[in-house]
Amino acid sequence: MYSRPDRSIDRFDPDPTRSFTMAADYYTSPDIAEQERTAIFQRSWLYVGPASQVAGAGDYVSAHVGGERVFVMRGDDGELRGFFNVCLHRGHSLLEGSGTVGRLITCPYHAWAYAPDGTLAGARMADRMPEFDFADYRLSPVAVEQFCGLVFVNLDPDPAPLAQIYPGAAEAITAMEPNLADLKPADVSVFEIKGNWKNVGDNLLECYHCHPAHPGFVDLIDMDTYRNETHPGWSVQSGAYRGDNETYLIEDGRPGFTSLFLWPNVSIGHIPGQRGVLVFHFEPTGPETTRQTLTFLTPDGELSESEAKGFAFFDEVLGPEDVALVENVQIGLNSIGYHQGRFICIPDRPEISEHAVHHFHEMVLDALAKEAS
Repeated sequence: MYSRPDRSIDRFDPDPTRSFTMAADYYTSPDIAEQERTAIFQRSWLYVGPASQVAGAGDYVSAHVGGERVFVMRGDDGELRGFFNVCLHRGHSLLEGSGTVGRLITCPYHAWAYAPDGTLAGARMADRMPEFDFADYRLSPVAVEQFCGLVFVNLDPDPAPLAQIYPGAAEAITAMEPNLADLKPADVSVFEIKGNWKNVGDNLLECYHCHPAHPGFVDLIDMDTYRNETHPGWSVQSGAYRGDNETYLIEDGRPGFTSLFLWPNVSIGHIPGQRGVLVFHFEPTGPETTRQTLTFLTPDGELSESEAKGFAFFDEVLGPEDVALVENVQIGLNSIGYHQGRFICIPDRPEISEHAVHHFHEMVLDALAKEAS
């Protein structure tokens, strides 16, 4: 007779060599997804774009984070500021996408206009109102920081600085790409995935599946050199280029592969033969759906022949392979025959070790526990 797994047992353990994964409910429950929205996505630093998009006065980028619309803009004074993207008149969004505005941010609904510092500068017919004080209307601010050439926002009104959240990450990112702040978007690939955002993260953070599922990647990287390291708030996977694979031309003297993950949902990567970096960003769009965006940043915003090959490899080979894996797993996570999986965490952390996934699960569970306490 079939015996279902006991879903009341939670076998996650702080020791990765003894631990099981998070329970399946964490990947399927709308209630947990809502808890994560407040505990993680409204309390963490979240990536919104490369600094090159907001390099000049009036440059802006908008984003959806933690269920809110926000935008970041560079002021005439050179300061980078973030605001909730909502007009104080009737709640319409002020800006969409990214671009550059003139001296004022003008709402497309009723043309209320705001200065780059968020103060109300104009409201049609307000001069006919018996009582209307422009000083009473100022866009609600959002914490913003530029970190190693990337822009992040935080909905928490008093967050710890990024250097404190990711100790040591700045040095690792700079070693991988010292000129990240100057890199420009050259190409973008977006996948709408039928899988929970953590399911996407799990797949990103381990190479245990590389040999059976990514033969092209294994042919490119010397898997004997592949390792993963975990640090407070971040982790990194890396491996040397095999050298006998002619898929890529080594143009920049950095022959290794690196994928550096920043909690909760962005990774910065470098692959052989590429100038610049790949930014891998995955955002929940529902309890069991995720938008995955891969952006290639290069010094001139263009792709060389080798780089176009590299991006196509991710866009047309690795990406679809991973999406298929994640979507298949999401079906399994809903099965009455599954509750928790066993981590494979080898002490010396070879390519098959899942230490970085355990580290990710620990951060998820810690954030939810802090919010509940």
